Amino acid sequence: MIPIGMFVDREFEQGFLNERYNSDRAELIIIYGRRRVGKTRLLQEFVRDKKHLYLMADVSENVLDSFSRVISKKYGFVRFENWDDFFEFLHSIARERVVVVIDEFQYLYRVDKAFPTILQRWWETLKNSKIMLILCGSIISTIYKISLGYGSALYGRKTAELEVKPLKFVEIKNFFPRYSPKELVEVYAVLGGVPRYLEEFDYLADIASNIKSKILNRTSFLYNEPLNLLFEEFKDYSRYFGILNAIAGGATTFSEISSKSKVPQNKLSKYLMTLERIGIVKRIYPVTERKAKRTVYKLSDNFYRFWFRYVYPNRSFLEMDEVDPVLEEIRGDFNAFVGLAFEDIVIEMLSKKYKAGRWWYKDVEIDVVGIRKDEVVFFEVKWRDLSYKEALKILDKLEEKSELVKIDGKRKYGIVARKIREKEKLEGYFVYDLDDLIKS
Repeated sequence: MIPIGMFVDREFEQGFLNERYNSDRAELIIIYGRRRVGKTRLLQEFVRDKKHLYLMADVSENVLDSFSRVISKKYGFVRFENWDDFFEFLHSIARERVVVVIDEFQYLYRVDKAFPTILQRWWETLKNSKIMLILCGSIISTIYKISLGYGSALYGRKTAELEVKPLKFVEIKNFFPRYSPKELVEVYAVLGGVPRYLEEFDYLADIASNIKSKILNRTSFLYNEPLNLLFEEFKDYSRYFGILNAIAGGATTFSEISSKSKVPQNKLSKYLMTLERIGIVKRIYPVTERKAKRTVYKLSDNFYRFWFRYVYPNRSFLEMDEVDPVLEEIRGDFNAFVGLAFEDIVIEMLSKKYKAGRWWYKDVEIDVVGIRKDEVVFFEVKWRDLSYKEALKILDKLEEKSELVKIDGKRKYGIVARKIREKEKLEGYFVYDLDDLIKS
């Protein structure tokens, strides 16, 4: 596992928070993101050297008593009979800059539906103080209802909002200092960029050993993680589960997902939109199109992809501790599974300079297309080792396929593979392998 106490990256998020801290006004900031993504750790690092109150909300009816106990340790004995008492206290200490963090604040709404309205009223007073009030939450559907959606109680009051997203591929290297570039791609394909999941893997063990002990073991934290998150996020999780299972099973179009999940088409849009909002499903269409005429859906979370592909279908074996047959299935299919994530990594890298994404038409697909001003680049992505002659054949086929893409601009072509032998012979093309991606 990652060494305890290590804090990886989040430079953008820390910069955002420090800029807001240094502003000359009261701040009401909404921090949100899916569970396990590292919001709490980010805020703990941010407030470490600042005058602050860190309050953790829960679903108990006496949450104000919990807040009172925490605050009493810093400011002397206080007791809050109601929310007005609480906000009156915050106003009294905010004559100088103070950061007040309420973590998992969506639980306050579950306990008291009036909380957002009370805060809305009190903000008219607090906005003239020096307070930096941060409301941090994980249950995205509830947070959207009370603070992000148009017409929500806090929509016009918040001064800023920040979604904390999973780490990108280039940001996970510090979790696994001994892993090769190939292993880094493989672990990212399995876990994605959620810090809590990355922490579970032992960086001294290989990928297969980690999968066996940290995912396929029915007593492990990750074994039931997708189910647990759905339980926490949704009251009626069964339809969401059915939709995710359908997409993982190969249903990508709206009608296919509806048919396979048994969710009527007139209700499916709402569920898909919610799954997009919490970052598990992604809607994509050919990068050259301005309108989503050919929309397909995919699981955007790598760990969900892995879990629905290998864990859920094999639970009968895993519950009986018959792990080895499942591990052999994963080994036999692993390169194909990693290849899809490898394409996403290439899109991530290319997006630094281009509008990048996939392209397809009927049965013709191009892995990655990048568009910039009067230039278009076409890439094939292969999760295997290639000789330069094999790469050249792939590039010739790519040029042929690209003729179907109706777009203006100077055309360039490239290939990305795990390893390309004698790649210097491929003059006139963009040619990258794993070493190049790790260095970028």
